[in-house]
Formats: sequence, C-alpha cells, structure tokens
Amino acid sequence: MNRVRARRNRRKPSPVRSTRRKTAGKRKRGKTAPKPVTHSQVAWKLGRNVAESGLVQQSEEEQLALQRHWAASLRQSGKGVAADNYSSRMKSFLAGYFSVSGREIPNWLLLPTERTVGAVVMVMNEEQSLCAAIEELERLPLQEIVVIVNGSTDNSLHNARNSGRAIVLHYGSPLGHDVGRAIGAKVSVSEIMLFVDADIPINAEKLLSFVQRIDGGLDVALNDLTPFIGYFEGRDEVTMLKEFLNRSIQREDLSINSLTAVPHAMSRHAIEKIGAANLAVPPKAQAIALKSGLRVGVGGSVDVITRNRARKSNTGAGNEMIQLIVGDHLEALGWAMGSSEPRLKYADTVRMRGSN
Repeated sequence: MNRVRARRNRRKPSPVRSTRRKTAGKRKRGKTAPKPVTHSQVAWKLGRNVAESGLVQQSEEEQLALQRHWAASLRQSGKGVAADNYSSRMKSFLAGYFSVSGREIPNWLLLPTERTVGAVVMVMNEEQSLCAAIEELERLPLQEIVVIVNGSTDNSLHNARNSGRAIVLHYGSPLGHDVGRAIGAKVSVSEIMLFVDADIPINAEKLLSFVQRIDGGLDVALNDLTPFIGYFEGRDEVTMLKEFLNRSIQREDLSINSLTAVPHAMSRHAIEKIGAANLAVPPKAQAIALKSGLRVGVGGSVDVITRNRARKSNTGAGNEMIQLIVGDHLEALGWAMGSSEPRLKYADTVRMRGSN
C-alpha cells in the first residue's frame, strides 16, 4: 500500500495545473499580458504622426488637409463611419495632431469619405439663425459653402459675408428656397452636396450620416421624418401627397420622406441626372430620381417639423406654402404619368368600357 501511494506522489502534474501555476507565478512577478491597443489610441498616434511628419503644408487649408489624411487612414484600415466609436476615433486623431503644437483642439468634425463635400444654404430674412447655421457647417471640412441670400430685408446678407468660407450669391428679389437650391446645385462643384435652410441650424454631427450614405452608394439621401409624424388621420394634405407620390412610383418604403424637407444630400451624379433646374420643384425632382433608377433612401432623421419657423406664408389652413407644395406635387405626378403610363401603377378595374 505504501508503494502505491509513493508512485502516485511521483506522478507528473497535469498540463492544466502546470499552466495555471506558471501563469500565477507571472502574475506575482508582474508579467501580465499587454493590453490590446484601442482604435482611438491608433487614431491618436496617426494624428500625431501627421503633425510630426509635416504632412500638412503651410500653403494648405489645415482642416481640409486633415480631412484628406483622416479619410486615407480610414480607407487603409477598412474602418469607416459604420465601425464602432467613429466619433471617439476621429476626435482622438485631432487630439493627436494638435498635441504636437499644444494648440487648443478646434470643434471640428472630420468626414468618413475621400470625396469632396459641399453645402448649399437657402436664406431669406434669417439674420437671427444664419450665423449659427453657417458655424455648424464650418465645423465640417467642406470644399464649398454656397449661401443663396434672396429677398432679404434684414442683415442676412451682411451676416453671410462675415463668414470667411461662404460663397455668397445675392438676389434682391425673393426666389424661394427651392429655386435657391437649384441655383446652388448649379454653381457648386463638390462630389457630394448637402442642402440645408438657414432658419434651422443643424448640428454638424447629424449631417455625418447623410454624407456617409451618399459615399456608401446612395444618390439621394432624404431626411426621415416618419418618427415625428402621427397617425394618418392627423396628417395634413401635404404629408398625404408626399406619401401618395412615393407609393405611385412604387417606393412605399420611402413613406412621407421627400426632397421638400431638409437636410438632404445628393451625389454629383444625381444632380446631373435630375438636372439642377428641376430641383426648383422638389417633388418633381424626386419623381425624376425614382423613375431614372437613381438610388434614393434615407440618410438620417432630423426633427425640422417642431423647429420650423412660423411665418405668415406657412401658417393657417390652405396657406400660401401649402398651396405651393400641393401644386408642386401635382406637377410631379403629371410628369410621372407622362413619362410612363397615364395611371402609373393603378389599374383601371372598376369602369365598364365595353359597348352595350
């Protein structure tokens, strides 16, 4: 019996217990496994390397130069805006860059694309909100900010000209937001264009997804207003017409979403395919986009309904704005019927057409 016990005591320890003992010994001696490097740490080092290597030339516009290096790093790493912690990684990149000079980090946002991006801003008597709207756009590395000031009798023109980056087009007579959008699209050159109104400043963070959707393959990225609209019985005639137009062109998935609402974004290809002049009638432009096979979807969801500035022209039943938008939708439906079948998708199954 004593011999059997002795043999058992001489047995080798199991590999599992041996590994645990070695690991425990390393922990005691402070030899723990190194923590994995986070994406934000990698971004910080990349930003610092851009600064230390002098990759941003003095002749370059700093924000646009940083955008170029940031977008290139996203392509090389394969991690775009859809990856986790995009915002923190982008901010870490900026922090790493400005850590070299010790300067305060600007409140900039970098875009998840290597394509050029611009914006069109429609303005008519928006002196109180215009500066805030432009300031949000200036946080983005935009190639151009085209401001269409029309029919303004306040200080809108003066405020627009105070921006060091805005390209200001001034018209003494009122054009309307839609005509201003068409003019801005015509004179702009960027590959991706954002469209906003000066009366509703939109946080730059909310515009990122619109750019990302266009860069990802959409031609038109609409503002998704469905979360802010109630039941059908509570909708006005304009909202009903928006959905009817989409359903008539067999895009029920778009629901009430339309080019009549900002913000939205378009590719340069979409602008050329639709025709800049047709953007003056947003529902017609949407019908052309859908019937032309352009890829149309939602780019984000921004509440511009409760924030819409009340004016004499857009308040009250049957107001001037409602009449204009209803007329635009009728024009869009007329164009759609003329471009395909007179009844669109709706079959004539009720009337008896045979002779008696």
